[in-house]
This record gives sequence, C-alpha cells and structure tokens, in this order.
Amino acid sequence: MATRFLKDLPKDLDRHISSGFNKTIKQVHQELSSKENSPVWTGFFASSWKAQGTPVQAVQKTENYEPWKSIKMERSIDYFVRKKAGPPYAKQTRPKNPKIEPRFPVGSGKRVFNYKRPVYIGNTAAYSIYALESTKIQDFVQGGKLAGIINDNMSEKGKLFVGGSTSTGFGSVSEGESVRYTEF
Repeated sequence: MATRFLKDLPKDLDRHISSGFNKTIKQVHQELSSKENSPVWTGFFASSWKAQGTPVQAVQKTENYEPWKSIKMERSIDYFVRKKAGPPYAKQTRPKNPKIEPRFPVGSGKRVFNYKRPVYIGNTAAYSIYALESTKIQDFVQGGKLAGIINDNMSEKGKLFVGGSTSTGFGSVSEGESVRYTEF
C-alpha cells in the first residue's frame, strides 16, 4: 500500500501544481479585465487582456471592433462638435456606456496552461503601452493584489509574465519600444 502511495504522489503533485497555476492565470486575467484594475474609457482595453504561451502583440485598434467602435465614435463626434463651437471648451466627458466584455476568456475551453512553460498575460489594444502606465494597473501589480492571487492559488510556482512598459514621456514612445514583461 505504501509503495502505491509513493508511486502516485508525483502524478498527484503534478495535477496539484497544474491546477493552482491555471487558477492563478484565470484569476489574474479576470481581475485585469475589470474596471477596478484597468483604466476604462470605452472598455476596449479592459476587454482585451489575453493569456498565451508567447508574448501578446498589441496591434488591435478600438475602431475595428464593436461595440467599442460606436462608443469611441460617439465621444469623438461630441468632442469635434464642442471644439467647432469654440471657447470656452468643456472638458471631455466619459462615455456613459463603456462595455467590458473579455474577448479572450481564459478557461472557457479545454485549454490548460503547462506550468513548466511560460505564460504571458498581455493586452492586444494598440495603445496598451500608454494604458499600462495607469495607476490602477501599477497598484494591481505592485500593490500586492497580484502577489496575493499567486500566494492564494499556488504553493509551487511556474513562470508567469504580466505585460508592462514605460515610455519616454506622456504620449511618446522610443523607436522600437514595445511592451515589456515582468516575471512573477
């Protein structure tokens, strides 16, 4: 009986580590896909978090996806109408109906991430390099919430990378600058 227990232990341990690793990825993705932890204007950025085995490319534009295209168009029309009216200019108002609808859900299928391989959680929004500078995301990553999720779900760790970056100043990016990942 004791030899059977020892023989099955590695399989059980492997399943335990894999389960904790996948719960962590799913929970981090869910938390980042929220108004509490991501900046929200149209909701496109919060809806564009993705977890995969390779770095996430930030190439998708809001204006190519509904309902975010319509939300952005509404705010743009309002801005240009007010600008054409002349001074005094009113401050840009937030959309009344931002939509957060994760476009790349984790755990919705049979996909399971292997804890022996790196997993990248990044954002596909083309402007994500700017949005990642938000204090909401910084607080999530550095303020202990991410570490809490990892500690709650995993006693052993795999490689998890969360996208982040810095720019050379507000609204500018160095030549060749791209999203950088931090390992946890």
